[in-house]
Amino acid sequence: MKDRSPVLPLKHRLVRLGIWLLLATVALYAAIVWWCAKQIAEPPRREIQLNAQPYLGGTAETGFTIDSFTSSDGMPCLVCTPEATKTVSKRAGIIRDQLAERGIKSVESGGILGTLVILHGRGGIKEDYLAVAERFCAVGFRCVIPDLPGHGSNPTKYATYGVKEGRMINSCFSEASEKYSFPTQPCAVLGQSMGGSVAAHAVAIEGSPFRSMVIISSFDRLETVLRSQTGGLLGSTLGHLVSEPTDRVFAWKTGVKISDISPAEKVSGLRIPVMVVHGDDDDMVPTSAGRALYESLPDTIDKQWVAVPGATHNNVLVTDFPLYATMAEWFLKHLGDG
Repeated sequence: MKDRSPVLPLKHRLVRLGIWLLLATVALYAAIVWWCAKQIAEPPRREIQLNAQPYLGGTAETGFTIDSFTSSDGMPCLVCTPEATKTVSKRAGIIRDQLAERGIKSVESGGILGTLVILHGRGGIKEDYLAVAERFCAVGFRCVIPDLPGHGSNPTKYATYGVKEGRMINSCFSEASEKYSFPTQPCAVLGQSMGGSVAAHAVAIEGSPFRSMVIISSFDRLETVLRSQTGGLLGSTLGHLVSEPTDRVFAWKTGVKISDISPAEKVSGLRIPVMVVHGDDDDMVPTSAGRALYESLPDTIDKQWVAVPGATHNNVLVTDFPLYATMAEWFLKHLGDG
């Protein structure tokens, strides 16, 4: 028997194909927007890396002890306290030698001059910064390192880049001081990328304890970074079409608009010394965004711009540039200022 099913005219088939293509395009567009918002608000949580295990297992010669506690806001933290040792680790030796070359004598092993709060970037966890703490503990800083919301073992689901985290950081520091019986002053804060935005929001709160700040590889406005990244991937027109609805989805998830996350606005009225560090080959956060953040700082404060030659977003802390000594010198200079 012959198949007598009707054959659609070419025009009808093209219309049907066009409808399916339109639906597929809309679905792809929605998926891209949803993925972008999720990556910003709720990046994949990473496991502790192997290079952190020697610190946590006590097998590394670090020059500091590690304590863990959770703040009343549910923020898990590590407290790294300098400890006197007979030998100096390689990282500790390098930063101490570099400071000595600048005429700065380091404290005796185990000496404590103040406290430094270290804030990780998007997708990071507190354990990533134990090697950073090793260097700062070697020159006299106790280090408090939290897991920010949306990251590590922090139970809070979404990151808001400082809008909600700022007060949490200040409270966490106060609670750590009380729990481990160390003085609240002098203290400073260091934030990288997202952590830089969180730091900017924290120090802008009236009554913030921090007397100095270093921001690494961060931005003036989160919207600037979003448009730069989507524009780089999709072109300026399509990038704009993605960034606008991404802002709306992010706001629906977190209660905060991306367009309202503006570290530049937060730091414009600061009275504490601030150093802004940026890799001059940053492929994720444009150097111009970091520079705009620096320019937004008041001219009445002590501020410094540091460009790290050849550094990208992800390797700015591990180049041959003596960045740790530069940051340590800054913090040592401004201990107690405020």
